Amino acid sequence: MSEMRRSSIKRLFDLDGMRALVIGGAEGIGFAIARAFGAFGAQVVLADRNEPLMRQSRDRLTAEGCEAECHPVDVAKMESVQMLADFCIQGGGIDIVVNSAAITRRQEVLDMDEQAWRSIVDVNLHGAYHVGKTFAEVMKSQNRGGRMIFLVSTGAYRAAANFGAYSASKAGVVMLTKTLALELAPYGILVNALAPTATDTSFTADYYAANPSKRDAVAANHPLGRIAVADDYMGAAVYLASEASSFVTGSMLVVDGGKTAK
Repeated sequence: MSEMRRSSIKRLFDLDGMRALVIGGAEGIGFAIARAFGAFGAQVVLADRNEPLMRQSRDRLTAEGCEAECHPVDVAKMESVQMLADFCIQGGGIDIVVNSAAITRRQEVLDMDEQAWRSIVDVNLHGAYHVGKTFAEVMKSQNRGGRMIFLVSTGAYRAAANFGAYSASKAGVVMLTKTLALELAPYGILVNALAPTATDTSFTADYYAANPSKRDAVAANHPLGRIAVADDYMGAAVYLASEASSFVTGSMLVVDGGKTAK
C-alpha cells in the first residue's frame, strides 16, 4: 500500500477543524469521549449541570493541548438547551453533538413514585428530545451536515429489575435516534446511538462500594471478565463522529464486553 493511500485511510478518523459538543462531559464516559475528540483534533465544548466539575474538566483538556470551552446546561429544560445552542452558534457552530447526560435510580417500578419516574424520563428521554430537536435545527441552518451520538445503554433492550424507568427512557432514546436519522438524512446529518454496559464511573461507584459482591457478579457476567471503564468507549465515539462512519446512520453500536452476545 502506498504511503499516500495509507495516509488517506488514516485521515478517515481525523476530526481536525470539527467543533464537538459533549453534553454530560464533565466526567465519566462523556469526559473520556471529549478527550478522544480533542486528541483527534476537534475543538471541544463541554456542557454539564455540574459547573465546578465541568470547568475543572475543561482545564484538564486544555492542559492536554485541546482547544476547549464549556457552558452549563440542564437538558430537562428546553430553554437551557437553546442557550447552549446559542453559545455554540456564536463560537462558530457545531459539527458533532454527543448527548451523554443521564440519571438513574435503583428501584423497582412498583415502589417508585411518579415524581421519581418523571425525573428520570425528563432528563434521559425528554432531554434527548430537547438536544436532538435543537441541534438538528442548528446543523440544518449551517448546511454542512453533522453527527449526533446519543448515549443509551444495553438496558435499552435488555430488562433488569430496579431499572424500569431508566431502561424505558433509554429504549425511547433508541427510537428517537432512529427517527431523527430518517428525518435528518436529507441534510447529511448522521444520527446514531452508542450503548455502553456497566461501567466503572461515579454513576455506579457508590453502589458497588456498598455492594462489592454485586460488582464481582456483574464483572463475571461479561465474557471479557471485567466491568467497562470510560476509556473503553473512546474508539467507538471517534468512529461515529468521523468520516469513517460516513454511511452509518440510525444504528446502535453496542460496546459491552460480549454481555449481550449470550
